[in-house]
Amino acid sequence: MSSHLQKIRITTAAIALLLSMLGGISGCTSTQTASQTSASLYDEIGGSKTLNTVFGVAINRIYKDPVIGHYFNGVPKSHLRKQLVSQTCELIGGPCVYEGKAMLETHKDLNIKEREFYILVEYVQGAMRDVGLTYQQENQILQKLAPIKYETIYL
Repeated sequence: MSSHLQKIRITTAAIALLLSMLGGISGCTSTQTASQTSASLYDEIGGSKTLNTVFGVAINRIYKDPVIGHYFNGVPKSHLRKQLVSQTCELIGGPCVYEGKAMLETHKDLNIKEREFYILVEYVQGAMRDVGLTYQQENQILQKLAPIKYETIYL
């Protein structure tokens, strides 16, 4: 893939993420259609196996990152992966029920900056791309995860 095409793809995904945070994307579809799309996304991407792979790849990169890796000191990779898989599974219509701590509780007093949040998002997006999810699937998942931003930064 050319560097130019990759930049367009990343920029488009970032715009879609921003619009979803502002509530601008889902306003054009009916509730029933959005719900049906979300409910099938889990199965469409390959379910738990794909989510485990995506977050396994992303977490390996996140833990090595010199800017955000320190936030995860003392957190076992397997625990974080289990929590991320469960939370995402639930958000995209899978059979999971997230039973972990609330995001506000987990991230309180960490003072995570917006740019640090986006570094993590880039790792997750890159992992989704690496395991073969489509651009549309990436954006649908990022749209579901976007509201978490406001439960993690500057707390």
